[in-house]
Amino acid sequence: MSRDPQRAATQFFGGRVCLDFANTLDWRTSADPQELIPDYAAFLGWCGRRRTLSPQAITALELIARKKPDAAAAAQAELLSLRAEIWSICDALRRSERTDLAVVNALLAQAPPQPPLVRTGGSYLHNLSGKTLSEPLWPILWSLTAVLTSADASRIGCCQANGCGWFYVDESPNRTRLWCSSEVCGNRERARRAYAKRRKKVAGKGG
Repeated sequence: MSRDPQRAATQFFGGRVCLDFANTLDWRTSADPQELIPDYAAFLGWCGRRRTLSPQAITALELIARKKPDAAAAAQAELLSLRAEIWSICDALRRSERTDLAVVNALLAQAPPQPPLVRTGGSYLHNLSGKTLSEPLWPILWSLTAVLTSADASRIGCCQANGCGWFYVDESPNRTRLWCSSEVCGNRERARRAYAKRRKKVAGKGG
């Protein structure tokens, strides 16, 4: 994560679509969290960067959202509600606790079967047309289903940097990953701890 919201909105450290979506609140566990998808248009931008929707579907949804701002706001509220559910699920998984899947299962019951895949821009996407404002939610749900029904569910980690709270799948051999990113949060946290240690040493000498 980064204190620059524009940069943070392009950082995908979770390893899975649903976790990267969960990480769209920067500094999640701090006293001053930063919203990275403040509205539906911003969320569609995230979908484009994370490649969960094709450019054509995004363009179609942007047009619908402009014509139906109230419906777009309702879709945004549903997305943020799902994000909160993913937080709760991930926190339970990393503590090896049971989690309530009622909300997720209700959303899955409303979602269509997964569509065929298409190759776009060198990668594969679900072939979604952009006809309904709830479409961007579906790839996130399908990703969450894949996590919950695989070994990923036992490898959910949460960044230990002060205030971060971003989730990831810990694929390290001994499950010892501590940071969403060693280069970002890891470096920042190591520097913070080193500074605190130096101050403590100086304070000790002063006493």
